[in-house]
Amino acid sequence: MSQSAADCPFCNRAQTIYLESPRWWLLRHADPIALEAWMMVASRSHFGGLDELPSEEQAELGVVLAEVARAVRAETGCERTYTISFNEAVRHLHVHVVPRHASDASTTSWALADRYRATARKERAPADPAETERVARAVAARCAPALAKLGFQHPPAKPSDGSRA
Repeated sequence: MSQSAADCPFCNRAQTIYLESPRWWLLRHADPIALEAWMMVASRSHFGGLDELPSEEQAELGVVLAEVARAVRAETGCERTYTISFNEAVRHLHVHVVPRHASDASTTSWALADRYRATARKERAPADPAETERVARAVAARCAPALAKLGFQHPPAKPSDGSRA
């Protein structure tokens, strides 16, 4: 494994998890988020890439990504989605599902990377945090019924004192 699980934000559950199964988490991109409905599917186990996944999980990932993409399209009205996996900054398998809007040139192909970098450098305003949260929850709600057959469910609420369950 190429990055220590102890230093991994996915293993440390540093982000909000909208749905979880025994093998997967559904999250949104970390702040600052460049675009509403920029979702991610991450392996619960610390794998560095697709080639490290057991074959059963490789097959399951396709089903999960298809359902998340459908939910992103339905929620945003985008024409299609991009599915991207770099696993560079965080070397824990996670796949981005990003809406592609024909009416917004900044969501096309490599322009999306420029938009992401401009947001990270604070040259472009991030997506509205409240709307980003609302859309992420709506995407999760849309794909939850179809993903239930793979064991997906909403995670238990975190304790209000800030401690981990």
